[in-house]
Amino acid sequence: MTQSAHVFCVSNNDIILRRDLLLSPDLATGQVPVTVIRDASGAAAAYHNAVKSADADILIFAHQDIYFPEDWFARLLTKCEQLSAIDRSWAVAGVFGAESDGRLVGHLWDSALGTVCGGPFAAPREIVSLDEVVLILRRAAGVSFDPALPSFHLYGTDIVLEARKAGAKSYVVDLPVIHNAKAVVRLDRHYRSAYKFMVRKWEALLPWPTVILPLTRNPMALWLRGLRLRYKALCRASTLHPALERPDAKARELGFSGATE
Repeated sequence: MTQSAHVFCVSNNDIILRRDLLLSPDLATGQVPVTVIRDASGAAAAYHNAVKSADADILIFAHQDIYFPEDWFARLLTKCEQLSAIDRSWAVAGVFGAESDGRLVGHLWDSALGTVCGGPFAAPREIVSLDEVVLILRRAAGVSFDPALPSFHLYGTDIVLEARKAGAKSYVVDLPVIHNAKAVVRLDRHYRSAYKFMVRKWEALLPWPTVILPLTRNPMALWLRGLRLRYKALCRASTLHPALERPDAKARELGFSGATE
């Protein structure tokens, strides 16, 4: 039986939303429904409420600066079937994440870096943390976001850990997207508040990998990572890249659009 899918996005910028996410072919035509959540105080709380009211089988939570290439959702359902064949109780998947040794795995274009991150891979890879650019939730797994997690960061790691606590695994699958992002030049107070919340919540498991920096009790780790970002912004500005005007053209150039299994 074909599974249904629904996309959710917390958005604060209609220009970016229209340029990227809503330009995605299956969303633009209405083939896949999308719910845009505005004026949210935090992503995890907004998505927690979305999960409670959702009725689709597969729930996708995406950044507003994500472009889903042609046929992405058809390939998503194929990947979900593949996942269920190897692990019928899987809970969460994504397109980029960290394995238990901290190694990053995935496949996407990142405009801020001006490059493809990762590359093609065949079988799903089990991970311990996911980047929030795209999160895929199997609703029947019964896992949801923690509404107490502040801000708009680290909810990908948190829901993976919530799934782990419930005895379920999480994965990265090869479903490339365009992440039409601007460069991150600092870890602001919103990131720091989410990070400190996560350190308190999951203290017994620390250190724990994430795609930015490990969760750790050592306060210097957060400070040093922030310092490196500031250095890059001030002294290596030439390595920062602007967002794309045409994410659809980049997807076609990279072979992301209409790719076959």
